[in-house]
Amino acid sequence: MEQLWKEIHYMNSIEKSIQILNYLSNAERSVGISELSLKLSFPKSTVHRILNSLLGYSLVDQEKNTSKYRLGLRIIEYSNSFYNSFDFRQIAKPILKKICTETRLTTFLTAWYNGRSICIDSITPSQNTNTHLFVEIGKEMPFHCAASAKVLLAYQPPDDIKRIINEKSLQKYTPRTIVDPKKLEENLLEIRRKGFAICDEELEEGIKAIAAPVKYINRETIASITITGLFKRISSSNIDELTDIVVNSAKEISKKIGYEKFI
Repeated sequence: MEQLWKEIHYMNSIEKSIQILNYLSNAERSVGISELSLKLSFPKSTVHRILNSLLGYSLVDQEKNTSKYRLGLRIIEYSNSFYNSFDFRQIAKPILKKICTETRLTTFLTAWYNGRSICIDSITPSQNTNTHLFVEIGKEMPFHCAASAKVLLAYQPPDDIKRIINEKSLQKYTPRTIVDPKKLEENLLEIRRKGFAICDEELEEGIKAIAAPVKYINRETIASITITGLFKRISSSNIDELTDIVVNSAKEISKKIGYEKFI
């Protein structure tokens, strides 16, 4: 009988953990213990215990400044497995390699997940020894100053854009970083109108980037393709040509995963 009760308690804990993860996923923002306790009708002590367990497995992250919780990078890894399940990265990989070879610039793929922009694949030219241009897989890109993240945010619903801008900290990385919420919203509208994003030394001085959206069959923007390099490699003499390469490549991936079939 004691063993039976242990099994029942274990199953209840699993169910509660799933409900907490589901709530965090649907919230698309950081959530505190009090809100989880209220919305899910769990005791705060139970929520705290489960969150500590989930933290241990990187299934949730805790923000240092607010102590609130959001989905962790392990969930991102699970999400990446989902992308693999329908050959998303496998489809994109040859195109990323082609861009990298043609432009001799670092090329990477970023996915939009739970209000965060995460690099899920990256290719660096073999002759590139500048570690600043290496974009690590799993790296979260700042949405207000990275082209890869900006173009993803620009295609989200207007209410979500406002909420995310208000919730996030607009850190100033360089003198060119946009830290004014109103100016950022205007910049995102321009990106959506043009269909691509160009960041000119906004994240790192001396570095430029060009990004374009990848769209899925439900017309949702799920990822972006980005090229990045030193400002002398992305200049006024070639920026139009490079932009066309990125935009057309993003459209090619979108088409391969079924976007145009449902337009």
